[in-house]
Formats: sequence, C-alpha cells, structure tokens
Amino acid sequence: MAIYAIAYDLTLPQEYNGFYECLESYPHVHVMDSFWLIQADTESGELRDSLLPYIKRGDSLFISRMSQDWAGAGTQCGDWLKATDRLWHKPAQAYAVK
Repeated sequence: MAIYAIAYDLTLPQEYNGFYECLESYPHVHVMDSFWLIQADTESGELRDSLLPYIKRGDSLFISRMSQDWAGAGTQCGDWLKATDRLWHKPAQAYAVK
C-alpha cells in the first residue's frame, strides 16, 4: 500500500457526489478544500482512472505518491499520517508478496 496526495479543481464541486464517494472509499483524510490524502493498494494512474468518470471537461486532477518526507502547518493530517495503520510505518517485511 501507499499514501497518495490528491489535488483537484472542480468547476461545480457540489455536483460531484460520486467523486467524493470514490475518495471516501479509501482510508483517507480531507486535508484542505481540494486536497486529500488516501491510502491505497494501487498505482497513481489507476487512482486517476477510477476518478475520471466523476469529473467534467475543464476540471483538473493531480495524484502523486507521497513519501515519509513531508511537512505541514495548520492542517489536521499529521496524526493521520503518523498513525500506526499507515503502512509506510511498518517494517519492509510487511510488504512481502502474498
């Protein structure tokens, strides 16, 4: 699993229930108005493809895998990122193929 940063600009945010439901289907934290962190067992392109059906022409979407080298101020995401169930805090053996 990995932690992904998702940023977006939506033309009519109140009309995007499916978009937000898709984001909420993952372990997540809503960091700022148009910025979420999610934990997913997928790649960024697959996340993008799962969100594309819910956005419209003229909207923008950016997804990037996070590293443990992060910093923030004035957000509530620090506790979420430091939680023991964030898999990047587990030893490398935890990533072994099933």
